[in-house]
Amino acid sequence: MRAGLLDKKAMDELLRYDSSIQITFRTVQQPAVVAETPLPAGTPVALLIGSANHDPRVFHRPDRLDLRRVHNPHLCFGAGIHYCLGAPLAQLEARLALGHLLTRTRNTELRADGPRHKDITAAIRGLDELTVTLDAR
Repeated sequence: MRAGLLDKKAMDELLRYDSSIQITFRTVQQPAVVAETPLPAGTPVALLIGSANHDPRVFHRPDRLDLRRVHNPHLCFGAGIHYCLGAPLAQLEARLALGHLLTRTRNTELRADGPRHKDITAAIRGLDELTVTLDAR
């Protein structure tokens, strides 16, 4: 890790583990079959991104936060033509902010009461509070 920049693998794992977008909605454009279920064109579908990012068929030990995870095809920013245009900027900002914090502490521990999420919507998650104990350098 360069000073002040969180490793990309670690950032991807943090995104995968607790995605800010949990669900998104699309409309089937062409007839398709998913899990043996026919979906005619025009069918609305809900895509559970948070669930997909914890699929044991894709991720080894998906409920474990592994900052060294190598295979990490998470869907936090969507995919294909629906990939978030702001993803590179969001990733850079987060990598810089967290990296900057980590270079200025010897030890960072999550407190027992854990993170508290904002009550935004069922589709969007965000932290209201993340209390940590820092041991400054």
